[in-house]
Amino acid sequence: MALIGLNNFWYSHLTESNDGTPTYDGAKSVGKAVSCSVSITNNNAELYADDALAESDTSFQNGTVTLGVDDNREETFADLLGHSITEQGEVTYNANDVAPWVAVARILVKMVNNVTLYKAMILYKVKFAEPNEEENTKGENLSFATSSIEGKIATLKNGQWKTAKTFATKAEALAFIQSVLGNGTVTY
Repeated sequence: MALIGLNNFWYSHLTESNDGTPTYDGAKSVGKAVSCSVSITNNNAELYADDALAESDTSFQNGTVTLGVDDNREETFADLLGHSITEQGEVTYNANDVAPWVAVARILVKMVNNVTLYKAMILYKVKFAEPNEEENTKGENLSFATSSIEGKIATLKNGQWKTAKTFATKAEALAFIQSVLGNGTVTY
């Protein structure tokens, strides 16, 4: 299996019931996918007895996801970070703003035995933080700059944190994302 592509970043606001069942308010585009990095932190506990390893735990603890996108659209980033937007499109950043919990989805394109497949990946519970900003002046040679945003991955109350499913077509993968994140703006 070889990964040959990444596309379709989506998010949706999370409402979590007491038993950990998630509901989402509809898929919204984050922007065109440039890069994605998921880093997981696992619990690491060991119990030694009779001079040997008797028990160990390497279960999921939390993680971070960094999405690189083609454009840091004010409306999208404000929605992900809990900022307010006026009717004129002005974003107000307040120290008391609270980022909402969201689900984050993406599609990985892979090739297996010369067949292209589409793997839908959904992180159930992510909270994004204010991104760093870095800009450069146009120099002798033009270069493109993109934006990224990083979020903390957590588990739902029921322990689930991610789901994945592979499909034969991109349309099927998008339909799966829409079925989990709710009817939103998923397009082909």
